[in-house]
Amino acid sequence: MSFEYSAENHDWDLTLTASRNLLMFGQAVIGMSENKRKKEQELSLLTGSMLLAFCSIESFITSIAFSMSHNEKYKDFNYAEYKELQRFWDKLEKVCSTLGFQIDKSQGMFQMIRNMQLWRNALCHASPYEIEKKIIIDTPNEPHRIHKPFYNKEYVKLVTLIQPKIFILPLWIS
Repeated sequence: MSFEYSAENHDWDLTLTASRNLLMFGQAVIGMSENKRKKEQELSLLTGSMLLAFCSIESFITSIAFSMSHNEKYKDFNYAEYKELQRFWDKLEKVCSTLGFQIDKSQGMFQMIRNMQLWRNALCHASPYEIEKKIIIDTPNEPHRIHKPFYNKEYVKLVTLIQPKIFILPLWIS
């Protein structure tokens, strides 16, 4: 006698939970008294949280695409074509157009997702660049900016910190 086994694994929710946990720890660090590494800890926890939040969006969209490919209502959706797409926005466009949604990167949720992606790319694909030597002869008369910034801003400068409300939950509450 033979048996058939099949399973789906959607882990975007685990990624989002990890993002939330890092955010909560980051908020707790913000509320702590000053210590030697407080700013470093804040940056690490909040950067990790934001990075995982965007990763969960990517994973969630793939989960939707996978589910659509198994639903008779979306029988024209080709998951193999979806998987061949390389760019995030091409994948999102394919899913949204099948669902009847129009993407406008300049507004609302899609604008926020676009900003998250720009920030993520600045972080993940950052490249070193050299600042040429410059002789400074007369310090008071030198311009405030000694070098021109690289075309891609440093990712830290793209983050706007807003003092959040601090929520400290016991670790056993999820």
